[in-house]
Amino acid sequence: MPWIVPMPSDRPGTFFTWKELTTTSTGLDNHPTAEQRVNLRMLCYNLLDPLRTHIGRPLYITSAFRSEAVNAAVGGSVRSFHKRGLAADCKSKVLDCHALVRAVIDADLDFDQCIAYAPERGGHIHIQMQVGRNRRQVLWAPKGGGYEPYDHDL
Repeated sequence: MPWIVPMPSDRPGTFFTWKELTTTSTGLDNHPTAEQRVNLRMLCYNLLDPLRTHIGRPLYITSAFRSEAVNAAVGGSVRSFHKRGLAADCKSKVLDCHALVRAVIDADLDFDQCIAYAPERGGHIHIQMQVGRNRRQVLWAPKGGGYEPYDHDL
């Protein structure tokens, strides 16, 4: 599926606002550049909006864009896709992380990586995309830390 970049509007996606994608509890500046805003629009248009449509329920963003300073403050990876505006952590009030991973797969989204985090690590999913070839890699982040192949029912 080719990546589509929607025309600019006052919202980055149908279901999501700029505030949802840039809010941080760190108190640090977290304003994306023009290029990062384009990436956030692509993230919404190609992954977040289709996932929200597929599940038919609200999807809550716990972290999307992170400036360098915000990413460092929250202990994010130095290679984090969040810094480019190409990743989001999200959860649902009615679906657990396993159901959200299943929804990502069932919706046939062209994602690069989807990580399901154990409840003790937030109970959310991380979903990211690349502009180009995506790996469709699914990982599990267990209670004890680290990452391993996702071996739950897919």
